[in-house]
Amino acid sequence: MNTILVLNPNTSEAMTEDIAKSAEQAASPQTETIVTNPDIGPESLESYYEYHLAAIAMLETIADYRGEVDGVVIACYGDPGLYPLKEVFDVPVVGVAEASLATATLLGHRFSILVALPRAIPMMENMVHWYGLSNRLASVESTNLSVLELEEDKDETVDALSRAGERAKDAGAEVLILGCSGMAGLQKRVAERTAVPVIDPVENAVKMVGLLAEQGLVQSEAGLYQTPPKKDIRGDMPGDLSR
Repeated sequence: MNTILVLNPNTSEAMTEDIAKSAEQAASPQTETIVTNPDIGPESLESYYEYHLAAIAMLETIADYRGEVDGVVIACYGDPGLYPLKEVFDVPVVGVAEASLATATLLGHRFSILVALPRAIPMMENMVHWYGLSNRLASVESTNLSVLELEEDKDETVDALSRAGERAKDAGAEVLILGCSGMAGLQKRVAERTAVPVIDPVENAVKMVGLLAEQGLVQSEAGLYQTPPKKDIRGDMPGDLSR
């Protein structure tokens, strides 16, 4: 039996509940999921500033689970705090965005990401470039709903996602990615409306981490994800996992 920690980096309990439902549906019978969120930090993450605030809270929250879980999923589409956690955990740590992008390339030549507000468009374009997949990105399409508004009326959210999906198809997308964990659980409804593969990033990442854990695979320490060297850190700094 493997245990996977699914961490919602924001403090929205409603979103954590939706993420938990998707994670439980995706987990194999041999996998247990623990879904949680920090006690402090932004209620939603829609800027780099909020990503960085959340990252410290995430490190503090996740410290209690070191040695207790077999894999970690970061359940925010911006993948905040992902690389620091890869450096300090000796189990597979996967962000929902990086996992969904890898999966999308297996399903079609070009993909689009459906996001909340328009300000997320350049942020997602930057992220896809960072992951080396800009040549496979057809577009980033906004629903014009905030992250918290995505939770309020699921029918309205599906309508907005479906409209964005049609624009993405016009831009050349063959695969759609739901670009916010607040869209968790809506994949099938959007796929029915758009008639192309749609990836739920939470479900996808939980399955991917489960597969990595079963194979005994973990991020390499030969380069980018080397454990940071020990050094003096002044004060009782939140999120310091070297203590």
